[in-house]
Amino acid sequence: MAQFTTNNHLIYVVDDDTAIARLVSVNLTARGYRVKEFDRGLQAIAGLKIDDPDLVIMDLTMPDLDGLEVTRQIRQVSQVPILILSVLDETASKLTALDLGAEDYLTKPFRIEELLARTRAILRRTAPATKEDSLQSTWDYRSGELFVDLNGLRIVSHDSDIQLTPREWALLRVFIKYAGQVVAPRTLLKEAWGSDYGDEGDYVRTYVNRLRRKIEPEPRQPRYLLLERGLGYKLVEVT
Repeated sequence: MAQFTTNNHLIYVVDDDTAIARLVSVNLTARGYRVKEFDRGLQAIAGLKIDDPDLVIMDLTMPDLDGLEVTRQIRQVSQVPILILSVLDETASKLTALDLGAEDYLTKPFRIEELLARTRAILRRTAPATKEDSLQSTWDYRSGELFVDLNGLRIVSHDSDIQLTPREWALLRVFIKYAGQVVAPRTLLKEAWGSDYGDEGDYVRTYVNRLRRKIEPEPRQPRYLLLERGLGYKLVEVT
């Protein structure tokens, strides 16, 4: 099998199903990733005190803590991206995982090629800015009291510094690219997260709501991210 350069990324695989954990780990290792396996959520949480992983791939159902609770606890100490694997295909489970801070959700059984594609997409989105990028830091977008620095990954909204997850940043970049235009959910998905996406409309609603809660002074009466019913969303200029 061909080897791939991956910049030595460390990936946690958290699953009490030994067969699936080995399938995922073997394929990731074959592509040059460093992998640590855990069969309990608490083990992965403890590992964060030692390591700084680039991605956590985690089952939703485990013997000690379920993946949702593990996601919640990880988000208290780390912004590491989390890819949930689960036999649960209900929309409610997916939205809950995303609301708690997961980056993505893949339903079992899955094709290993799709898992690898989503892994690569997440790692591309979450790659840190280079020193050269940070030296070029300026406000790339301004609207009213909202200031966005895309290179420096900084947002100020109404005099408060705002922290976004990598997936929220990816969505905001697309909105800024099409500022003033209505963007369809399918376009948002494909441009923010890649060609493997397009039909996960619930993802868009979830992440738009998360963005609103962070950048809008009154999320229930948004000023910046507006819904155009039946069409999509629009980032508007505010004076």
